[in-house]
Amino acid sequence: MTNYNSEQLNLFTQPIAVLVEIGCTVERAAELVQRSESLINQQLRTNKPYLRKVETGTWQISPTGKKDGSILVNVALIYSPKDKYWRVA
Repeated sequence: MTNYNSEQLNLFTQPIAVLVEIGCTVERAAELVQRSESLINQQLRTNKPYLRKVETGTWQISPTGKKDGSILVNVALIYSPKDKYWRVA
């Protein structure tokens, strides 16, 4: 009998992303993560997510497109069961 345990995803040790807001503006994302719009836009211009580590995990802002001239993003908090903190930001 084959043992597939090594190939299974272990949800108790994998980082978990919790979406906080979907399709919001960079201005709103900046409020959520308490950083300036220009700092976030600097990372988004290179088509990479903006990451900010905090005590409770890592904020991630990912670009999703544009609407009415605004850049739209998804904001998520990523936390790991291996970390010491389990509180929601």
